[in-house]
Amino acid sequence: MASPMQDKKYKVTTPFGVAGPRWSSGRHEGIDYAAPVGAVVVAPIAGKVTKVGQCWGDAFGQHSVLVKVAGGHLLFAHLSSNSVKVGQALEVGDVIGKVGKDGNVTGPHLHMELQKGPGWKKGGGLDPKDILSA
Repeated sequence: MASPMQDKKYKVTTPFGVAGPRWSSGRHEGIDYAAPVGAVVVAPIAGKVTKVGQCWGDAFGQHSVLVKVAGGHLLFAHLSSNSVKVGQALEVGDVIGKVGKDGNVTGPHLHMELQKGPGWKKGGGLDPKDILSA
């Protein structure tokens, strides 16, 4: 699976679909990578930036990035900063931003979530590994 972390030592710490009360839908709807604040986040798949800033509500933080990709809309959340602009085309490996701990978090990490449409739908998360493995 392609990684959104420039430094490949940061691995998935919370996979897609884990059940629990910490998530409003009752399950984790994305993939989390624990990494220190400032770790570089890169595009794991080509796409086009559609929104920068607060995406899908306060829980995801103020520096989120939403990218339209083949298969849906991919959110990069809890960033400390972003390095992209709306309308920007991304290729694999382009820098998106840096890991942070903004929003509803227990510590610094990247939350990457795939939804079919551009808006967040409770229970609508799709497993990102399906498009990142292609």
